[in-house]
Amino acid sequence: MAKNYRKGQFVKVKVTGIQPYGAFVKTPDNQEGLIHISEVMNDYVHDVNQFLSKGQIVKAKILSVDKHGKLNLTLKENEYFKSEERKRDRRSVLEQIRETEKYGFESIRQKMPEWIEEAKKYLKDK
Repeated sequence: MAKNYRKGQFVKVKVTGIQPYGAFVKTPDNQEGLIHISEVMNDYVHDVNQFLSKGQIVKAKILSVDKHGKLNLTLKENEYFKSEERKRDRRSVLEQIRETEKYGFESIRQKMPEWIEEAKKYLKDK
């Protein structure tokens, strides 16, 4: 018998598949759900595979339950992913480039204003 899930509830789920837009999960009683890529953390996530892998069990918060019982989940209130977000804030600009950007003059020119602001914020916080 399927458990009744409700919005705001925390539940442990197992990742059953990963797509570019998010991770499919199942609860212990086989209720299916999705953690959309935008719900992994507050920061921009380029690739879900950097944070989740098939078979991994995570604690997620239910955002909604649709009429078919499918769960819409978030990891933004999971302490592990919050700490990962804080670690990402402390990385250097070069690490961020290596992880997400293609090299070239055009991408550097596009990103330069953002990097300058990040550097100013970093220096102000020190």
